[in-house]
Amino acid sequence: MHAKKGEWFSLRWDISGDFNEESHEQFERVPKFLYAEDDSLQIESGVINEFYKLRLTEISLTTVYVTSQHGIKVPTHYTIGKFMPGDNEKYDKWLADYHNINFEISHYVKNKEALNQKNIYLEHAAKIIRHDMHSGINTYIPRGYKSLKRKLPEDIIKKHKLDTSLKLLSEGIDHAQRVYRGVYAFTNLVKHNSTLEKTVCNLKDEITTYLRGTAYSDQVIVEGLVELEVNSSLFCTAIDNLIRNGLKYNDSPTKWVKIYMEDDDTICVEDNGRGLSRKDFLFYCRPYMRNTNQNEDGSGLGLNIAAAIFTEHGFAIDPDEIETGTKMRINLYANDKKYFAS
Repeated sequence: MHAKKGEWFSLRWDISGDFNEESHEQFERVPKFLYAEDDSLQIESGVINEFYKLRLTEISLTTVYVTSQHGIKVPTHYTIGKFMPGDNEKYDKWLADYHNINFEISHYVKNKEALNQKNIYLEHAAKIIRHDMHSGINTYIPRGYKSLKRKLPEDIIKKHKLDTSLKLLSEGIDHAQRVYRGVYAFTNLVKHNSTLEKTVCNLKDEITTYLRGTAYSDQVIVEGLVELEVNSSLFCTAIDNLIRNGLKYNDSPTKWVKIYMEDDDTICVEDNGRGLSRKDFLFYCRPYMRNTNQNEDGSGLGLNIAAAIFTEHGFAIDPDEIETGTKMRINLYANDKKYFAS
């Protein structure tokens, strides 16, 4: 259903298929209302994918609100001319009791205000990084290194065995500049009305260069890929997050990740690790979600960030359960995005 930013929608659900423990659990926690953070062509697509055991029977724009004790507008399933307060005492009671909705809506508003303030801090930090750090990383240090190398005679370099030190300086500058480009791309996204900066890239060359300085580059096979307009730093970060997951959650004696074109429209990132179901994928796409039983360290952000970057590019990511490991399909020309990192 089309939505404009700021609109509320009420949803009605039913259990599709067999009534089992999983469908009951989903029915208990499925949202009954949706808020449009931004304009959307299909606001319900995300929850439909997440609550796949349920069937959305009705979605309608909220036209009636009740006011909470805090003065906050609370959306309802009431519909003018069809269903109004007092028509159904059971519903009136449910609305008052449902998940302490007054508190939840108030809590949502407070979180929204806190998030706006944090975004202001983040945007200020981004300006410092983008402008003040730029000169040091991309101008002063590289110029100083080039001047030093140009003025040092070869015999002095050999006498004092400075080759290794100069090589470390050069590689350190390259690494710092590569990291800066990634941070620059991320901070660009927090600017008001920002747009993703993209250029046409040979994806195999970009990924291979990105992996060159990593300890696991020899475990990654990169086959021929297409040329495509992407933000290279962000795209490589997303691919690298999938690679890290494929190698980290992997009990095989010989670990590997392969990146290849399945067809003209689809890049696959395949590994021989433990495997990831579609249900787990949707769960771990949320920020800070981790398996409490796993021994591996992590922040629970890798898959969330990767999915968000692909969404920013207009790509869709879809996991495919295979006999051994996981195959992540990245649809480069998705008309509608199948999964959202929320």
